[in-house]
Amino acid sequence: MRVVSRLVSTPARRETAGAVAVHLAVAGIGFTVLLLINRHLGHDVEWLLYRWDSGNYLRVAERGYPSFIPYRPDGTPAYNRLAFFPLVPALIRGVHVLTGLSFAHAGVLISWCAAAVAAAGVYRLVRSAGGGSGAGYACVALWSCSPYAFALWVPYSEAVFSALLVWALVALMAGRWVTAGVLCLLAGAVRPTAVVLIATLVLTAGWAAVRGRDGWRPWVALVLAPLGLLGGWLYLGSRVGRWDGWFEAERAWGQSFDFGSGTVRYIGELLIYGDDPPEDIRHAAVLAVVLLTAVAVLALALDRDVPRVLVVLAAGAWVLMMGTPGSHYSKPRFILPFLPVLLLLVARPLARAPLGVRICLYGGGAVVSGWYAAGLLVLFEGSP
Repeated sequence: MRVVSRLVSTPARRETAGAVAVHLAVAGIGFTVLLLINRHLGHDVEWLLYRWDSGNYLRVAERGYPSFIPYRPDGTPAYNRLAFFPLVPALIRGVHVLTGLSFAHAGVLISWCAAAVAAAGVYRLVRSAGGGSGAGYACVALWSCSPYAFALWVPYSEAVFSALLVWALVALMAGRWVTAGVLCLLAGAVRPTAVVLIATLVLTAGWAAVRGRDGWRPWVALVLAPLGLLGGWLYLGSRVGRWDGWFEAERAWGQSFDFGSGTVRYIGELLIYGDDPPEDIRHAAVLAVVLLTAVAVLALALDRDVPRVLVVLAAGAWVLMMGTPGSHYSKPRFILPFLPVLLLLVARPLARAPLGVRICLYGGGAVVSGWYAAGLLVLFEGSP
């Protein structure tokens, strides 16, 4: 929290605390709806917390990584937990050891704490980008009740990654190169999608270094930024005795970069209905996220009030989302940590709406978010 304190001036800390309160209120409503529906359908909380990626992170925290990569009869790698980066499982295990909480509840505690830190960062990011306090609160609330916000409530990696990402951006925009580099390093140990943040920092710090700004600090940021990602790759590879172990394991999840061919093919099948009309609501969510993200990136690029570093980050996120096929259902969740940047243009006009309208919008959005989360985590088959 020392890094956060140094990045937030004393007069702004009350406002930042207010943003955290907004997030907790909205997320609390959504999580309550999710738990109530889960209970109504006859499942206990433990069952819910081990669904999909949560189960993978929790099993790694409990048992460690596998020592080999399983293969299918056709020679392709089978699904395995070596594809999940190590920092979040390490945090879960650490909290479990220190507090005595179960692994699942330790994971929930980490997610909620990290999401609160991320909400504070979202608020400061909006203020750093020239938005007022109202826009900051609006951006936090919209992010907290977005359809895939459930990933901030359960033991997924999105909450920790979001906290590191947004505060790295705040540090980057404030010219705190070393802090940004350290946060970027940590983000790289959480998710490989940190490559977008790393590229943004490298471009920004590299430009500052070439122009001779801020002395040695941009150079330090350039060195620090990729170390977490590289370390994660090498550590996971060492578990199976090969430097490219993570890349081999990742083949099973279909995450190899294909320059967008898989995503374009998927969207084409949706638009022409393929063999049957798409009945799954997740298809509409994926299509909306891909198309609306592209529109948002273009709008950000055309808005001269938006710092260029945020445009670079948003564009990089869209390129990586488009270029990596994997589970198409996971694309909306992939964009969640980057969503506050995309929401900048919406948050500004929304901040001018009457308070009652905003309360109804955020409250209703929270209920819908919890309902949608129940569909994704409890009812639907296939990882969301």
